[in-house]
Formats: sequence, structure tokens, C-alpha cells
Amino acid sequence: MPGSLEGKVAIVTGGGWNVGRAIACRFAREGAAVVIAGRTRARLDDTLELILEEGGEAIAHDCDVTVLADAEKLATEAVRTFGSVDVLAAIAGGGGGYEAVDVIDPAWWEHVVRLNLVGTFHSVRAVLPTMRAKNAGSILTCAGGGAFFPLVGVEATAYASAKAGLCRFTDQLAVELHEAGIRVNCLQPELTWSPDLLAEVEEEERRTGEPHPERANNHPPEDAAELAVWLASDESAPLTGRSVSVNDTWWRDPAQVAAIAQSFHAYTLRRVDADGRVPR
Repeated sequence: MPGSLEGKVAIVTGGGWNVGRAIACRFAREGAAVVIAGRTRARLDDTLELILEEGGEAIAHDCDVTVLADAEKLATEAVRTFGSVDVLAAIAGGGGGYEAVDVIDPAWWEHVVRLNLVGTFHSVRAVLPTMRAKNAGSILTCAGGGAFFPLVGVEATAYASAKAGLCRFTDQLAVELHEAGIRVNCLQPELTWSPDLLAEVEEEERRTGEPHPERANNHPPEDAAELAVWLASDESAPLTGRSVSVNDTWWRDPAQVAAIAQSFHAYTLRRVDADGRVPR
């Protein structure tokens, strides 16, 4: 049976690790030709090997999305190799800078914002000419902790600011590209421990004999990959300008999807009124 991305060409930034790797592999299983992009060649090669071993079609491309020229070369390579770009999953990003505002090195604060927010802007800018030329495309951005509510007990203004900005970037870009036939949605992977962090947690659990307090909230990266396929494929059309979490269930119900697609309410950075309701 053809996959839901059969015949599509997809770029996945941050594709060498964790959520990005899971998305790249799942895109390939769904029939897409995948361009895996990231800064660490060894990780990219590992992802590439996983895809090729399963009979998928992919290439790996070294890319630092904080550098616009790198992002432009990535888009050019995708078109040169596979003829087009139909999907961009802008997953590259990361945390860091977990220090108080009056302590953190300003350069590090700016780096976290550049990696998450500016890197996504570069990636989107690079693929837009190809998508505009055919009046079609699907762009996925990636939300994260602190985008919607403060992270209690963590000093994370850089990461929270970057991810909140990404949500507004998604809102605004979706409106601007609506007439161009290009959809823009935001994926919320929720808590997804990397393999390295998961190993540390498991070691702690063996030492204490108790499950980690966040164990029940952790998602395997495959959860994000499943949602990413849906958002990238025609199955989610005409949905645009939405932030969808792996914890949501409505996207599995076509009736609810149709109702939400017809609403102007976007599930990103919504304020809450005095009664605790989200204004529509």
C-alpha cells in the first residue's frame, strides 16, 4: 500500500537525532524521499543507514540552520537530487542557557534563540521559492517547553522565548501563505527524552529504585513522528496555522478536524480569561 507521503520530497532539519531522526525515518516509510539535515555527520549517517536498510530513499546533508547560506544550500541540494521540496519539517533546535537573565552570557542566550527561531526562519526562507512555484507545500515548525506556560523551577528565558516566537511565527506565516496554497503548522512533541538523557534517567532509576518523577510524561520520539506524518500529508488538509500536540486526540477524528479547520481559532499562545477559558 502506498504511504501517505508517497511521491513527496521532504527535508527534515535536526534529522540526526531523537525526534528529528524518528520523523525522517517515518517519512521514508510513508514513501517520501528524505533529505536529512544536521550539524553532526555521524548522527546523520546513522539516520541515513536506518532509512536505507528499510529500503527507503534518502540523502544526508551537513547543515547549520543558523547560517542562511547553509539552509539555502540544503534546499538547492534537495531540488538537485529529488527535483522538488514538498515538505519541510524544521525540527532543528535545542535547549541550553538555563541560567538567570542577569547571569547568563548574552551570547549564549542569543545562540539559543538563533538555533530555534532564526534557524527555522532560515529553513523556511530557503524552501519557499520552490513551494511558491507550484502553489503547494507543507511546513512544520516545532514548539517546546515554555512556549505556552512558564517552566516552573527552570531558568529558561532563552528557550521559552524562542519557542514562543516560533508559535507566533507559525500563526503569522500561515496567514501570509494561505493564498499560496502552502500550509504551516506547529508540532508539539511534548517531553521526549533523547537517548543520552534517557540513559541517565534509567541509571538514576536503578540507583534509587524509583521511577523518575517525569517518567509518565515522557513520550517516545515515534509519537511525534506519527503526528508529523499526519500534519505533513494531505490527510490534515486544509488545516493550517495550528499547534498540535502529541497529547491531543482531536486530530484522529475527521469530524473534529473538519470543525477546527473551519474555525479561525488557532491553538497557539492563547490568553486565558478570568474564568479560566480560552477566548475564541
